[in-house]
Amino acid sequence: MISTRIKFVFDFSAFFLATLISLWLRLDLSIQTVITHYRDALVWGTVIDSGFALFFIIYYQTYRQIWRYIGFNEIRELIKVIIFEKILFIFLMLLLFRGVFPRSIFLLSPMISSGIIFLPRFAFGYFNERHLKILKKDGKKVIIVGAGDAGEKICREIAVHPELRYRVIGFVDDDAKKFNSFLHGHRVIGKIKSLPEIIYKHNIETVIVAIPSTGRSVTQRVFDLVSSLSVETLVMPGIYELIGKKISFSTLRPFHLEDLLSRDPVFFDVQRVAKYFQNKKILITGACGSIGSEISRQLALCNAELVLLDNNETGIFDLTHELNNMTRVYPVIADIRFLWRLQNITDTYHPNLVFHAAAYKHVPLMEDNLEEAFFTNVIGTLNCIEAFAGKVEKLVVISTDKAVEPENVMGLSKKITELLVMAASRFLSGTGMSVVRFGNVLGSRGNVLEVWKNQLQKNQPLTITDLAMKRYFMTTQEAVTLVLEASMLGDNGGIYVLKMGELTPILELARIFCEIQGYEFKKDVDYEVTGIRPGEKIIEKLWDENEKVFETGHTKILKIISENSFPNWDEIVSFVRRIEKHILEGQPPMNLKEEMKSFISSHV
Repeated sequence: MISTRIKFVFDFSAFFLATLISLWLRLDLSIQTVITHYRDALVWGTVIDSGFALFFIIYYQTYRQIWRYIGFNEIRELIKVIIFEKILFIFLMLLLFRGVFPRSIFLLSPMISSGIIFLPRFAFGYFNERHLKILKKDGKKVIIVGAGDAGEKICREIAVHPELRYRVIGFVDDDAKKFNSFLHGHRVIGKIKSLPEIIYKHNIETVIVAIPSTGRSVTQRVFDLVSSLSVETLVMPGIYELIGKKISFSTLRPFHLEDLLSRDPVFFDVQRVAKYFQNKKILITGACGSIGSEISRQLALCNAELVLLDNNETGIFDLTHELNNMTRVYPVIADIRFLWRLQNITDTYHPNLVFHAAAYKHVPLMEDNLEEAFFTNVIGTLNCIEAFAGKVEKLVVISTDKAVEPENVMGLSKKITELLVMAASRFLSGTGMSVVRFGNVLGSRGNVLEVWKNQLQKNQPLTITDLAMKRYFMTTQEAVTLVLEASMLGDNGGIYVLKMGELTPILELARIFCEIQGYEFKKDVDYEVTGIRPGEKIIEKLWDENEKVFETGHTKILKIISENSFPNWDEIVSFVRRIEKHILEGQPPMNLKEEMKSFISSHV
């Protein structure tokens, strides 16, 4: 590594020697002629060149550049130094020595300075590249899909990091204008459809999909083309996942199942969202859960202060440690089932907004634990409403498609939660309230993909409850999009859902899952039909027949409004508190599920 002092001397000498070398070349390599006839011009030219050079070299700090990693930005800064310095040099020399100073010097001097400055840098870069090529001879051969900004960054990072053990062979891109062009010395070989041929011809071992701004269509095409081949496939995450991150090799990941869903993902306007939440203090209940933690991460990127509330001590510790260097975090260990605790938290932290994500969600488990489902999902939500109403700007409550025409305990509890919010939005003032309904969230804890992964690792057949089962699926990022956008739409008492396309058959989901793992469904991996579990439905809905659907300010988010009247606030509170009293006294209703059904049916 060359010291900055030596680099400074080298850069300064490029200007200090420029006049002398230029005159020497101009006067047929006669140093005697230079000294005899042009001594004054030589002295003044050297002083002027050196003086201006000293200023610009220090101002642009060219001597701090790392020569072996010289790139466009570094070259641009050097060109600025040379142009600015030479303009001033030529102006003063013409002013002082008009008619007696060879004008060819004004052409030679910039060439001499440029040569002395750039030659060692390019030499170091060249030998460094040769050294890296030698180190990477045994690296995996890579083809990059996408000869754009993201592909360029990945290619450059691979080039300067031999420890990655990858070697770029070329690019593929559907832009015909890029065919046979070169990017960092690597040719754009062909279109995406040519991938199988290129992989065979060049013995490609890794395919990198580097087009984060596109929808899922390109990712799906690439997967279809290469899934049957023995190649490693890495994907550049979508723009949403890259929020707050720089594009680099470390952001690449294997295919996720959500990359291959039939519809494109839903994104939000990052700048608008960041501006809205910036400097607000936001409380998230259930902050350690799949949804709560992702909401927390995205809000941290918006520079919002976070009050992280959960009864999971270890989870709160880990999440606080993760987000502490991004924004101000207030970790709170608490249980939403205690109203007095929530009231104390409200008075202590004075949040502007609340995202209520704390809930029990597993359908079969809640069928056997009715009181727990009611206590956390229903009473917990009522406590949040009573603790925060009139004290925060907005309260956003998370619900589920299970609340539509509910049959199971979890769905019934969530339906009552929705009724609580709707009633509160009409009878309580001072706080805007809304509900978001989720479909099945891929990536959340305990989802079907986690179950299948465990079964696959144990060489067990994949369990499928019913061959006719269909579900709406959404990614964790889409779920957070829905939550954040709903809080910004401004309607009090609204229920919001995503436009989620068509229902996905469970068999199709299993097929894609197996392909991503490198297996063929029904051939390499078998399945077992276990039958519908308690409380499950064959097909879920996002709204029922008594609800109307309206467009919103977000093209991918819908608002649901029920045609039925909602229960009176005092009436629904009385119902919930009565059951709470019985549970706390150890005398829960004999048939709590039927009581919930009866209450809902009489008010919906």
